[in-house]
Amino acid sequence: MNGFTRFDLRRIEYLVALSVALFAAMLAVTAALVGGQEVLAHLTSLKIRLVGVLLALSLVNYAARAVRWHLCARYLGLRPPFWQSILYYFAGFALTTTPGKVGEALRLWLMERCNGYPYARTIPLLLADRVVDLVAMAMLSVIGLFAVSSPAWLYVAGIAGIVGLLLFIMRPKLVLETVALGYRLVGRWPRLFGRLRGAVRRTSELFTPKILAVTLGLTVVGWLAECLAFALVLHAFGVDIGLLGAILTFTVAMLAGALTFLPGGLGGTEATMVALLAIQGVGLEVAIPATAVIRFTTLWFAVALGFLALSPAMHLARRAVA
Repeated sequence: MNGFTRFDLRRIEYLVALSVALFAAMLAVTAALVGGQEVLAHLTSLKIRLVGVLLALSLVNYAARAVRWHLCARYLGLRPPFWQSILYYFAGFALTTTPGKVGEALRLWLMERCNGYPYARTIPLLLADRVVDLVAMAMLSVIGLFAVSSPAWLYVAGIAGIVGLLLFIMRPKLVLETVALGYRLVGRWPRLFGRLRGAVRRTSELFTPKILAVTLGLTVVGWLAECLAFALVLHAFGVDIGLLGAILTFTVAMLAGALTFLPGGLGGTEATMVALLAIQGVGLEVAIPATAVIRFTTLWFAVALGFLALSPAMHLARRAVA
């Protein structure tokens, strides 16, 4: 995180353009294999008004999470202006499909360059951002299980897992002991583990019950908006698996994509989404275009908004060092 030069950003632009092209090619090939004309017919049947609603619901998600970012910064004693926090958060979306979580690093770099906050103070923002998203997705996934006939033990396991995760992150002593155990097992890199312990202590400030209730509430509302958008897409294509079915499919697919560690979950998210829809009786001629639409109005819409925010954010960074 030494800096983002013009060359770096140009290379990132090429990477994003390449990822868009690969995504489109993947969908085109898949659609051709299962019946290109039917897929195209579904895509062209979408009304402009519905597309506007889908984008608006995605914007609810991005806005809720950006506000969460700003509130977490305030809770940590950081005082960037509200509009700058929102700008930094949206600018990070531009690099969602690049390797190495560059978009998240960019947000921290902007806070360091424009506001003078060292990375040691802002890294908890990045960690809390990921953890709260994970908890919210897990909660929604368990709620979505009610859409299918699942055995009782699965609900119990899901709820127990979420409760256990919440207790773990809300008790920094447990996390610190885990870090200490890791160091004892590895027996190397004491400075790295020391920094990790410091990051855990600072991040734990964001996991008190009062703060977590606010940030988790914003996150659930945000992701629920995108689940609703997915349900609307399926309904427009003549398929109704219900809101709970859409929640289950969307959140599990997002979690699966995250587990692949691929930029933006590309490939893993789409494959999981199509597979889960097929399990629920949705034909591939509908599952594929529905997946394409929701990914374009969520992931790629975020990337587009990110590039709109990236230019003024970089201008602000250049002015800060002029």
